[in-house]
Amino acid sequence: MNCLKKIYIKYEKDGIWRIVSILLKKLGIKTTYSSFMHKKKFNLYKKIEKISKHRVVNGYYKSLILSKNYNWNKDDVDLSPKLLGCYEEQVQEKIIELKKKNNLKYLVVFGASEGFHALGLMKNKFFNKAYIFEKDNRTRNLLIKNSLINKIKNINIFSEANFYCIANFLKKNATKTLFLIDIEGEEFNILNKKNLPYYKNSYLIIENHQDFIENSKLKNIFFKLINKNFNVNYLENGSRNPHKFKILDFLNDDEKYILMSENRPYTMNWLILSPKI
Repeated sequence: MNCLKKIYIKYEKDGIWRIVSILLKKLGIKTTYSSFMHKKKFNLYKKIEKISKHRVVNGYYKSLILSKNYNWNKDDVDLSPKLLGCYEEQVQEKIIELKKKNNLKYLVVFGASEGFHALGLMKNKFFNKAYIFEKDNRTRNLLIKNSLINKIKNINIFSEANFYCIANFLKKNATKTLFLIDIEGEEFNILNKKNLPYYKNSYLIIENHQDFIENSKLKNIFFKLINKNFNVNYLENGSRNPHKFKILDFLNDDEKYILMSENRPYTMNWLILSPKI
């Protein structure tokens, strides 16, 4: 009965397409789209891809080229707001605010994905040098490809996030460094008391994945650590105005607002850490 209830809930949420997709998956048959909305997003993305010619059209990262080699079989891939330049817009604004206010010169990115933030910032010369980490092999190859396409210099690209690759650099430059961290909950492991000397004098923007973590003790330790050593603020997600993009004038309102979606499972926030000086 519980199984039928779960199926019914998915049907109510995503329609019959979602049910068919689940059944086909259980039979070992791969489907391109998981729901009608997934297909709709893909079709809209193809239109934006064509219009933008793979370049970010607006915002701080304008002119950044994002390669077309993306895996649209994954539900968590939403490139349209990146090409429009409004993806994590509030994070972009906070990065620039911290950079200007504190004269930050260096960038460290843990979990760079294809390079939207890291390469967008470097291409538009907001930072002098960047150390960029991406664990997933396929995505890291795409990150490297995008860095070459955009002819971005003064970057170093690594695999799994760690402090040891940049330990010597941080000894002299921590106070002028911004960390941008999006590692799906691993922040609760990597930012610990042992590693504190590496980042305690830097500025950090961390996508907060506390709801991904079941270990309450681990979360408590983490928040006690950062509150003791940093001034901690929360950055909430914000609204997007699709009507400011003239290239979307040919779409109806429903389609415009779908393009603003970042496909988040629930309302999320970011931790903004500034050193206690």
